[in-house]
Amino acid sequence: MGRTEVIVAGAGPTGLFLAGELALRGVGVTVLDRLEEPDPNIKAGSVNVASAELLDRRGLLPEAEAAQRRFLESVGKFGPTVEAAKRGGRRFLAAGHFAGFLFDNDLIDQSDPVLAAHRAVSNGLGVPQQEVEQMLGEHCARLGVDLRRGVEVRGVRDTGESVTVETSAGEFTASWLVAADGGRSVIRKQLGVEFVGTDPEMTGYQAIADFADASGLRPGWTWTPRGVYAYGPVPGRIFLSRFCEPPRDRDAAVTVDELQEAVRDVTGVPVTITGIRGRATRFTDNARQARHYRHGRVFLAGDAAHVHSPLGGQGLNLGLGDAANIGWKLAAAVQGWAPAGLLDTYETERHPVGAGVLDWTRAQVALLRGDERTEQLRKIVGGELLRVPAAMNRIVALSSGILQHYDVADDADAPVGSIAGDVELTSGSRLADHAHDGRFVLVDRSPDGRFAVSGLDDRLAYVADPADEPSLLVRPDGVIVWASSGSDDQKLLDAALSRWAGAK
Repeated sequence: MGRTEVIVAGAGPTGLFLAGELALRGVGVTVLDRLEEPDPNIKAGSVNVASAELLDRRGLLPEAEAAQRRFLESVGKFGPTVEAAKRGGRRFLAAGHFAGFLFDNDLIDQSDPVLAAHRAVSNGLGVPQQEVEQMLGEHCARLGVDLRRGVEVRGVRDTGESVTVETSAGEFTASWLVAADGGRSVIRKQLGVEFVGTDPEMTGYQAIADFADASGLRPGWTWTPRGVYAYGPVPGRIFLSRFCEPPRDRDAAVTVDELQEAVRDVTGVPVTITGIRGRATRFTDNARQARHYRHGRVFLAGDAAHVHSPLGGQGLNLGLGDAANIGWKLAAAVQGWAPAGLLDTYETERHPVGAGVLDWTRAQVALLRGDERTEQLRKIVGGELLRVPAAMNRIVALSSGILQHYDVADDADAPVGSIAGDVELTSGSRLADHAHDGRFVLVDRSPDGRFAVSGLDDRLAYVADPADEPSLLVRPDGVIVWASSGSDDQKLLDAALSRWAGAK
């Protein structure tokens, strides 16, 4: 087989978004996936704000908004979350839950500056994972990504100068390899990377089922002493988890009888399921993380780097964040301008984020247990704490991914290290409009254009925008690495460009 610059193993959202990031910067990339067609299993029902902003920065927000409209049309009037989504507009819209406690948009303080800075994508959150994959697949096709389906990865050899992937279709060689091949990653296992964490306590199911009579099921999230379940918003959609051992054969398809028994056990409702549309998903709260995200010329991303329960739909978003972080850095390495140590910052930045998400999901599992003490704790958390707007704002911001922060400069104050949100410019455009090609964006708000940069057009977009606001340097993944503050501005900008953009 021929040689490419980067091989991505896995064509889920993580692998596809990463491939798009590389192709945007002119890097040759080949994506290998064992499935002949995209995975039909029902998965996450939405993306969080940080992920929607990633799509926005690549010009994909209109497609996400169209997908959300289709989703809302398909579910009709099915609960308060859908009604809140219809009222989205220029509000910070929260779509999701914490341990079954739905986020209440009526409690959110829209004047909170943290949330107010991330409102532009509110009409692009309700995008099911299947639609995300389709959207990213079309994006990759437009960019000329070489996607090979039906190719099973069987092994990997890292010579120190290149990586060869052994597959069912022969060998593929590249300068770099990113394993985005799922929680049971063949590549991670062969490399012997430790996958440490906690064993599962519960088993869950997600499906779109045909019920003979579903009138006894409550729409939305319901906790019971046997577990928790969610019915809707898609008609027939059931999500549930209960504290029990997983079946011995976890690869076996979920049968109607297995799903029906689980639904009856958790809900206490004697439902009859007559069929399953598509393929049901079985999951556990197994929570593990790779000890290291880099092994020579191989990087781990998405579920290959971390697995956890799907509570809150964090897996999809965590994987997209991984892809956005490593994508531009690998492109810089391939093109020869990566500053020293740049590739190592992938692990130092993303590993703590992954660990935090694992703890986030473990905390939710703890709140789902069926004992009396947990029931009392749920009354306090849901009935008292999350009825306070400030608490609701905080937990929504955490769930939305907008509070991620990286150590990108010495002794720098906010917003440096934070994710750039909805930055509006005096021209009427937004910062995201200038980031579609995956370059750094330097927004110069000085009155005289004093921060203009030359010689970096291949990796940086300069935007003159005189205004009484701080100037900003934003990485391709949306992280602010410099903001003017009035003292040593040029010196600090030069340091940021040198550290991150390879400027001499």
